[in-house]
Amino acid sequence: MDLHTLVSLFDSTLHPEPEVRQAAEQQLQHLESQDGFLAILLQMIIATDIPIGTKQSVSIYFKNRIRRSWSGSQRALEQHAPISEADRTVTKENLLLAIYSSPQAIKLQLTECLGIALKYDFPEQWPQFLVQVKEYLHAPDAQKVYAGLLALLEVVRLYRYTTSKRDHIDNIALELLPQLQKIADDAVSSNDDLAMRLTWISFKIYYNCIQSGIPPSFQEPDQLVAWGTSFIKMIEKPVAFDKETMDEDSAKEPVWKAKKWAIRSINRLYARYGNPALLPASDSKKNMPFAKLFTANFLPQLVQVYLKQVEGYATGQIWMSLRLRGLVAQFLSDCVKEKSAWKLVKPHTEGIVSHFIFPQMCFSRADQELWEDNPVEYVQKRIDPLDDFGSPNVAASSLLIDLAVDRKKSTLSFILSFINNVLTTYAQSPAELRDPRSKDGALNMMGALCGGLCSRKSPIFDTLPDFLLTHVIPEFTSQLGFLRARALDTYCRYSSVQFQDKQVLAGIFESVFNLLSDPELPVRVHAALALQPMIENEDVRDVLSSHLPQVMQMFLNLTNEIDSDTISPVIEEFVEVFADRMAPFAVQLAQQLCDTFMRVMSDAVSKVPEITSANLDDISDKTMAAMGVLKTLGTLVLNLESTPEVVYNLEEVLFPVVRFVLEQRLVDLYDEVFEILDCCMFSVKAVSANAWGLFDSIYMCFTNDGIDFIEEMLPSLDNYVSYGTDVVTSNSEVQARLFNIIETVMKSDRVGENDRVCACKLMEAIMLHGRNKIDGMIPGFISLVAAYLLSSDAIETQHFLVYSLEVVLNALHYNPSIVLTVLEQYKWTEGIFTRLLQNASKFTRVNDKKLMILGLTAVLSVPAAQLPPALQSGLPQLFEGVLQTFRSLDTAIEAREALQRMYEGGSDDDDLDNEFEWDGNEDDDFEGGDDEDDDVDDLENEYLKHLAGKASKALGGNGSADIEDSIGSGDDDDDDEYDEDALDEEYSMETPLDHIDAYLVLQDRLTEMQVLNTGTYNTIMQSLSAESGQFLRSLIDEADKKRNSQASGNSQQ
Repeated sequence: MDLHTLVSLFDSTLHPEPEVRQAAEQQLQHLESQDGFLAILLQMIIATDIPIGTKQSVSIYFKNRIRRSWSGSQRALEQHAPISEADRTVTKENLLLAIYSSPQAIKLQLTECLGIALKYDFPEQWPQFLVQVKEYLHAPDAQKVYAGLLALLEVVRLYRYTTSKRDHIDNIALELLPQLQKIADDAVSSNDDLAMRLTWISFKIYYNCIQSGIPPSFQEPDQLVAWGTSFIKMIEKPVAFDKETMDEDSAKEPVWKAKKWAIRSINRLYARYGNPALLPASDSKKNMPFAKLFTANFLPQLVQVYLKQVEGYATGQIWMSLRLRGLVAQFLSDCVKEKSAWKLVKPHTEGIVSHFIFPQMCFSRADQELWEDNPVEYVQKRIDPLDDFGSPNVAASSLLIDLAVDRKKSTLSFILSFINNVLTTYAQSPAELRDPRSKDGALNMMGALCGGLCSRKSPIFDTLPDFLLTHVIPEFTSQLGFLRARALDTYCRYSSVQFQDKQVLAGIFESVFNLLSDPELPVRVHAALALQPMIENEDVRDVLSSHLPQVMQMFLNLTNEIDSDTISPVIEEFVEVFADRMAPFAVQLAQQLCDTFMRVMSDAVSKVPEITSANLDDISDKTMAAMGVLKTLGTLVLNLESTPEVVYNLEEVLFPVVRFVLEQRLVDLYDEVFEILDCCMFSVKAVSANAWGLFDSIYMCFTNDGIDFIEEMLPSLDNYVSYGTDVVTSNSEVQARLFNIIETVMKSDRVGENDRVCACKLMEAIMLHGRNKIDGMIPGFISLVAAYLLSSDAIETQHFLVYSLEVVLNALHYNPSIVLTVLEQYKWTEGIFTRLLQNASKFTRVNDKKLMILGLTAVLSVPAAQLPPALQSGLPQLFEGVLQTFRSLDTAIEAREALQRMYEGGSDDDDLDNEFEWDGNEDDDFEGGDDEDDDVDDLENEYLKHLAGKASKALGGNGSADIEDSIGSGDDDDDDEYDEDALDEEYSMETPLDHIDAYLVLQDRLTEMQVLNTGTYNTIMQSLSAESGQFLRSLIDEADKKRNSQASGNSQQ
């Protein structure tokens, strides 16, 4: 292997003949395992006499080799040859030099390699790296400085989100960032392309240093002023531009990237650390001194800089990319929330609204081009809120909402007046002088404010019907497609507004229904979205029901056209609302949905082997569309629960899709297909032959990569056990596979304790449903949990502790003799029961307590002579544990019933009617006030406290006071091994335990003991205190009442 041979081989990989290319690639794969291979590749990359095309091919191969094998993991070694230590050393010694020596395109490839090597080797196996970087940063050669900046950016990226290794970032900030500030400051004044790259990367490094914390050195006033000055210089740097030729491609030039990263850095610094109103409570004490320093000494100048940018953009003197406009809007939104910043911004709000926010909310030339050239992409980017997240339109909308809601007394009157003036001017102007884009912007602004304005406490609530009739509904027939779409969107947002004349709503419905057939795709999509809230009206539902197949077909056609999940919520809602009318054509609908799914995902799967940045978004969109289809199918099945014969027919259509997802290992869709499988089995309360046909696919999925999705699999696996008990208890192969799933989850280091809880739940289901028929599985279950219960530090959470102990209790309930034999065989008895009784107080839920009673009384039913010695002397303690559990059982039952009432009772509309938007005073004065003198309240926390208070009241507490007291208390229970709350009650879960009455079980056990196990019975009775004896008699009396009640009920039947 020599340099010339490799050059020839890489040249051959670019040969037009496939046979030549494949032969060269095979030889390279053979050579890559040889020592020195990477060293020669680096030599080729650095060499000056090798063509750039060959170098690019070499750099890509080098990157792929590093990516596949540098980690040295077991999986990597199984699939690819390892990289020798010599090659690793040579790579680390020469990688920076190669980055420095290479053209920009190859720099990017090598920088990615550097990031991978740092991830696995820094700092332990590469302690000299920062020394190398420091040397480059101080070099007189600008290209060398640039290479040093790229290298430093990679190491900072490693630790940008971690809080446990902040010392790396802090040390880098202290030692190297002052030099970066000098580099950036010197480069800002230059117009050279490389200088702008130096500035841009320096700012990007700063930004990444403050992602999860702010280094102490950055908080020093001199560093804050130095960096802030550099940022401001870059933001204010004048850049010549031609209005006619500037477009978003221009934003990719280094000078605009430098401006973007300067603004992003300031925004992050202010929003995360410098804004007292936005500081998280946990960081308030630590960061408040810096926030006060920032707002007092730096913020006033910053606000003026941003306002100057807004003014320059409004007058056309400054060009701002979409991203820059969005970032400026975000900064101003943060200023609105903090009192000192608000005082600076307040005098300019009218100009901000009319000249910055409004133009960005109007239908633009770019919107028009996208609408005409690619309406599908328009729908995906302009209608789907996730795809449009971060756009200037969304940022401008957010700023408008913040002004109107957080500072409503100062701004709302003007905002509404401005919108009204635009709409009135449009309505009163001759048709040829009207500006439809302005009307679009005004309606867009109204749409953004709908959350507050629709409230009954809104100052314009009574005028909304006239607003819709005058300015919105007439545009349903506009000659301009974008105005029809905007009118539909605006009506959809204000669909809760009521009209006194029912004929008005009928006319609106007819117009919206007709627009489902509009020639313009975005209009049809908006019409579908507008229909969704209308079906809450009974009259509309009656009319729609006769057109249901036609409407559903239109929805499906739209889904096929746009290949996204935009319409999926509408279809889901229709399926749910018209469930009783879906049965006749449910299978046909499901088949069409499945056809859509297979078309979308077959296309996406075909692109997976060659994923590129170009098609990644397309694959993501298709996956989201497929996910929406699957959710709709799940809703369809769930709403046909009352017609099991239809669900059986649906299985024929649905299960091939489920099998496709599992066999293609489409992990992003696992949650949805397991939901469908769960819904099918739950709806028919049985496991059909078709469902059992999927069991092998599920098992193979689990053995491949499904262990990471055991939580998603659990409901389906539980259904196989619950509704397919006969097969589970009679088929040893099914038992073996279920046990393998459980054992793998319990022993694997890939999963956490939440996943092990899933395994415990599956063990519980098998034991509860397979009583007396799965004896052979019990010893294995005990062994799996004993490995954790008998180790003092193997369990970290109360959740897993309780469920592990409940496996033991379930096993005792199943057959105490089998369990005690296993425990004695391995000398686990004393340890397990000690752990159980020590943690009895953690069994807080109803079924936890039932299991404790069932398990312990099962032990008491075993003849004393057959009990292990450790238990014979502890029988009184075991029975006291039973009584102690009964003391809190009724309270747990009452709490669960209260929780159930709360969840089933719904929300109080009067309590929750947009109270986060308005103060609750219907006579609020919106013309003035002093709200600007204070920081904006943390409304989200207040809302959460409100909900928490309602939950507390439902459980018998004192409302939000209880919640706040518990949150504010710093007292720790030193006796509690686990610092967390009790487990949440799962009142909606169905289990055989629901049909077991603990009082009757206790009475039966005592009666049985008194006859068959007299010695044990007497020992226990004699050990009881007077109080315990009296309590036991009350339990027996309650059992008698229950039996008499049951007998009375049976006789009446």
